[in-house]
Amino acid sequence: MKKMLLVSIVALMALASTSMAVPNLQIYIPGGEYNAATETWTTSSGNHEVWVIAANLDKGELYDIQLVASLLNGDQPGDGTLSITDEGGATTNFSATDFSYGTPPVSDPLPGHGVFPTNYAQLLVTSVTSGPYQLVNDYVPGDDGGTSLYGMIFKYTVSTTYDVVHYDAYGFYNDADGRRVSAPFSHDGQYGVPEPTTALLFGLGMLGAGIVRKYRR
Repeated sequence: MKKMLLVSIVALMALASTSMAVPNLQIYIPGGEYNAATETWTTSSGNHEVWVIAANLDKGELYDIQLVASLLNGDQPGDGTLSITDEGGATTNFSATDFSYGTPPVSDPLPGHGVFPTNYAQLLVTSVTSGPYQLVNDYVPGDDGGTSLYGMIFKYTVSTTYDVVHYDAYGFYNDADGRRVSAPFSHDGQYGVPEPTTALLFGLGMLGAGIVRKYRR
């Protein structure tokens, strides 16, 4: 019994230590509000910015980073409009046929965290994080740690008429065993407020994901 208790304490300490780490990928919405319960940046404006921040690049490059825009609240593709413009001024207009139903990526699906499976569209952020690098930190209010970590910030302007759009990011890194998905359980973004039932499910999903493991490396 004592041995089991010791193992549990060690496991909890490990989770606590990883929760303080800066994730390889995170979403940030300038001017938005941070929901500490779901670890999500939120905004109520249909016209907003979304940043995809890649960190820890001094430890290795990330490949094929994708920005995922998911529909919630029972919205269906074609019920609204979604346009995403990059810093260079190139705009991608997502039509109903650009959405898929399920959980991305197909090769190694992300945790559901109260969002997936659902209708989602993807935008390629970059094929490889080749630089130039800059200093990045953990985009959480009150946390200025990680300012010595090198990374890249990709900035987008979003315009949408959907009721709710949830943002995730994922990419890949290469290790000795091959290619692996890299994506955080937290540091998401969201426009709009779901209906009460959907919001409850979303919150419970995020809580469950946080208990199991804060970040996926």
